[in-house]
Amino acid sequence: MHITSDFLDNCWQPPESEYQPLLDFESDILSEVPHNDFSILTQKIKRSFLDYCRQGIMLEAVRRYRLYKHTYKDFADYCKNALGRSPFYCQTIIKAAKVCMHLIKSNFQTLPTSVAQAMPLWKFAKVDSYGNCQLTEKWSEVIESIPVHQITAAKIQETLDENPEDRAKQVRIKGKAYKLLQEKALAAGMSVSEYLEHLIGVSDDLSNDQEPECSDVRLDEQAVHVEYTPEQQVILADLDIVFKSPDDGCLTQQPKLFLKRNLPLQGVVSVAVFFEPYSF
Repeated sequence: MHITSDFLDNCWQPPESEYQPLLDFESDILSEVPHNDFSILTQKIKRSFLDYCRQGIMLEAVRRYRLYKHTYKDFADYCKNALGRSPFYCQTIIKAAKVCMHLIKSNFQTLPTSVAQAMPLWKFAKVDSYGNCQLTEKWSEVIESIPVHQITAAKIQETLDENPEDRAKQVRIKGKAYKLLQEKALAAGMSVSEYLEHLIGVSDDLSNDQEPECSDVRLDEQAVHVEYTPEQQVILADLDIVFKSPDDGCLTQQPKLFLKRNLPLQGVVSVAVFFEPYSF
């Protein structure tokens, strides 16, 4: 590194100018407090809720007119290397912006304020051969059903969901519990979601008025708690021995575990979970 006579080195670079407008904006806003015009600030805040829409319009212009073509091989390459975002992320913003712009042009005053709120509406934005789409009808349904200040992505999804019972739900599971579920599901030849459904007794032919066979599973926002009867614990312990055997868990012959112990199997969902994929 060469030190110049004025004590500045030639490796020094000025701060990135990319974020300078934002720094200037912060300085301007704070310097005017408490003399800011409250009504103007409120309008600016409300407009900023639609920044995702502006992003989507610009992204669509780059994509449609291939403005990237002299520097990047395709739109995906542009997203990853110019914007540092995945192509899927950018395409999602474009879709959300199209939803919002359609609603603006349909004279709605209440609009989705985020990509997450707009995306449940995307499937209704398809225009049919007559030039009609369900988007305005569905958004009207949302704003008539939910107070404006309570509109969230989840509530929009629930309002528009035609089959709420079949929609996947998100459950937070602690890391150790999830790892155990993965291991058990893998041993049973199932995905984690399939394993959980079998564990709690859910099946495709379960009628609405039929109670699940197993009620020992509790799902909450913090963890998954699985409680077994003493008989079930003995069975699971024996199964762990089988799956840890040198054959890497491949059951080629019928185990004799249950014949030796002569334990009742009725209502033990875990047994069905483990052995259902195999033929005995």
